[in-house]
Amino acid sequence: MSITVSMWSGKSGEIKRFLKSFFQKEVKSEDDISQWIYVYNKPLEAIDIISALMDNKDKYKISMFIQIDRGDLYLVNEYNHNDIIKSLIQLVHSKYIV
Repeated sequence: MSITVSMWSGKSGEIKRFLKSFFQKEVKSEDDISQWIYVYNKPLEAIDIISALMDNKDKYKISMFIQIDRGDLYLVNEYNHNDIIKSLIQLVHSKYIV
């Protein structure tokens, strides 16, 4: 199972600025990227970046979506991010329950 996290922004440099803050180091990318996509093969690793963007939503003009495997895209926002995180945890842990 994989989780694809996608970020989009119409504001030049916004995604790079967020990623630099999130990773706490310089990010190798163009300054004007308008989208960033990363596939997490360990789904729980996606929780940190989801939480970081939602906790700082007022600082960044970025939209975030997640996709489980090759399923539908889901918008992550301030109203549903906690439910999405809980669902990811349940999804991962449910595969270990027989």
